Amino acid sequence: MKRLRLFLFLLLAFSLTQVNAQENKWKFGFGLGASANTGNVNNCNISNDATLKRNDSIIALDFRYKLIFSALIDEHAGGKKWETNNFEINGSVKMDLFQYGKFSPFLACEMLTNKFKGYDFKVSGLLGLKFRLFTKPDVYDYSISAAVVYDWTDFTDETHLPNNNYRISIRPKFRQKIANNLTLHHQTFFQPSVLNFSDFIINSKTRLETQLTKKLFLYLSFTYEYRSEVPSENYKHSDILTEISLKLKI
Repeated sequence: MKRLRLFLFLLLAFSLTQVNAQENKWKFGFGLGASANTGNVNNCNISNDATLKRNDSIIALDFRYKLIFSALIDEHAGGKKWETNNFEINGSVKMDLFQYGKFSPFLACEMLTNKFKGYDFKVSGLLGLKFRLFTKPDVYDYSISAAVVYDWTDFTDETHLPNNNYRISIRPKFRQKIANNLTLHHQTFFQPSVLNFSDFIINSKTRLETQLTKKLFLYLSFTYEYRSEVPSENYKHSDILTEISLKLKI
């Protein structure tokens, strides 16, 4: 938890410093939503996320976090005790160079904590290259990226999995406008371990976006995650998240 607090503090401090320095180049988004989970967590919960982005002709910076939380009354405690049955925080920092070009190198750092999936704390560093297949501004954008990933994980339980892991990440991604005020987004990560190719992660997210007002957006998203190797028999291989949320963009 100390590493988590330090990471979030440094991320927030750097973000605020950059915003004050070049306020007009940054865009901020704040969202609230509700979601349903199946897999290691089976419940409905509330979520909160925020993004901070800077885009210019050379460099794109992207800071984001997401928090998911739910609690139920423990019937075995006389109906008076609230018990948390899902709590997740994930965040990332990403920098793209020449993001509007055919080729775009990127550097990213991601963190995750969710004991219900077996992670006390997980941090990943990524270095990769995005190749834009074809694009038409405000209509569609198709790309594929490849990266090398270093994972360091503090697992919740005793496990046979290594704390240090190295992966290859392949990610197809697209954005397609399908109606005047409706856009479809999709991305899928396939991440096999170079230490053991039977150890791989698939994370796929599909999202519909519609603009309600000039600054307010509605999202409907579906996320599927599959882990071929889990920390112990206490955890399932698949997780599904269905979410609806509102986001304010400034």
